[in-house]
Amino acid sequence: MLQQNNNLSPLKAALYVRLSREDRDKIRKEDDSESIINQQTMLINYCKDNQIEIYNIYNDEDFKGSDRDRPAFKRLIQDAESRKFNMVLCKTQSRFARDMELVEKYINGLFLIWGIRFVGLVDHADSTNKFNRKQRQINSLVDQWYLEDLSDNIKATMASKRRQGLWVGAFAPYGYIKDPDNKNHLIVDEEAAEVVRYIFNLYLQGYGITPIARKLNEQGIPNPATYKQQHGQPFQNSHKDCSDIWHTYSIGRMLSNLVYRGCVVQGMTENISYKSTKKRKKPQDEWDIVEGMHEPIIDQDTWDRVQRLRAGKPKPGNFGTPNIFAGKVRCLNCGSSMRIYYTHHERYFRCLTNYYARGRCSGAFVSEKVLQREVLKQIQLLYQQFVDEAYISENLSIKSGYEDKIKTLKSKIKTAEQSIEKLNKRFKNLYLDKLDDVISKEEFLLLSEDCKTSKQALEQNIADYQKEIDYITAQRADSNNQLDVIRQFKDIKELDSLTVNTLIDYIEVGGSKNRRIINIHWNL
Repeated sequence: MLQQNNNLSPLKAALYVRLSREDRDKIRKEDDSESIINQQTMLINYCKDNQIEIYNIYNDEDFKGSDRDRPAFKRLIQDAESRKFNMVLCKTQSRFARDMELVEKYINGLFLIWGIRFVGLVDHADSTNKFNRKQRQINSLVDQWYLEDLSDNIKATMASKRRQGLWVGAFAPYGYIKDPDNKNHLIVDEEAAEVVRYIFNLYLQGYGITPIARKLNEQGIPNPATYKQQHGQPFQNSHKDCSDIWHTYSIGRMLSNLVYRGCVVQGMTENISYKSTKKRKKPQDEWDIVEGMHEPIIDQDTWDRVQRLRAGKPKPGNFGTPNIFAGKVRCLNCGSSMRIYYTHHERYFRCLTNYYARGRCSGAFVSEKVLQREVLKQIQLLYQQFVDEAYISENLSIKSGYEDKIKTLKSKIKTAEQSIEKLNKRFKNLYLDKLDDVISKEEFLLLSEDCKTSKQALEQNIADYQKEIDYITAQRADSNNQLDVIRQFKDIKELDSLTVNTLIDYIEVGGSKNRRIINIHWNL
């Protein structure tokens, strides 16, 4: 029976359950004790047996314990801060979080401030029991090491499969599907493969990638994302604007994708760390390329001729002055990006939707010279009418968020230093226990080695946090330098990338040649 604390009575509990993909993969069919349903049932029955009122059940399925963006977890924290309950109940502490920083921040920190008790049923974690706090901290370290080891093991397994030429991607490339009998093997999807061959043949006939995109859109041929959606195939589409039309980047990638020649090409990117979903591009000599792993859609002769043609054609944007508005210009009518094009030795911006699929948007266009002239004029008006230096300085400080970041990192350093201090005390106590024959020499060596390893990990964390603080401090100095640059904008005569990126979030272009509409959305 749960011992109630008078400060927390009557108890109102938030039940939190979580199961990651890795956990789910480990569950045997005959053992569903780790499943979401069984976690939930265990917690509900516990509340009934102990007369605990249930406020809400927060469920995160297919999320790692180190993920800080779990939707149900974030709602739980918001409700906890609002004091909507006074207890958080989980199967184990690791279900709540496997990240030591999260455990320290909430279970051993904010929950205590908010008057919220944390209880893990199976591992007997209880934030009101000061005697098991050290054990809970050790458990959180073990959980974090588990994640690191799991990440390393998964990386090693995936790397081994890639080197063997086994397909490990979540989605099959357009033109292929995963073999029903072997998910690591690709087989040709003949309907989509015909479109791939059509694109390669059009290119050999002299069509450029933009005319090819237009032709496919005019003929109503579904683009890869739309095709997969229509056929019930898994797909990923990161482009929100006009996602059902063909674009030049899709055609360009397709014409250079070795998968259509029968090769498996993988490992082009890697995660920055096991705690982050952000990726970095790897140099091409580190990619995993294995030939002859599946049936090619494009024969060798066709492939070679296309690559020779592509190598001999100039790439758009490789000549002329840099585009200082890159990524900043949008169509006022449809919201699509506007890309720079060349005609008669002059550059202009044009709506991508109108360019690739006429009729889908009335379109917008503006010459680069006109856009530069109008933006320069509006920058000068901005400073003449609305802006003073005190406002700019304050805005830069607020927008940068430097102080908040540094404060958070210093808090992490303090938490790590406190953990090191506790480890030092624990080591001292272990040594005294050895002298008093409470523990054997072998036990002392084993336990002290754990302390040493934990301390080294914490010291490394502190060093990493300090490096990040130094980097942010340098960025803040750069921000102050930006203010000196901004002071010169009052008399600016010519635009450059620094000015545009500092002052402008994005620019909307609409209207007609005689009644041009240019809306500037400022960063300030």
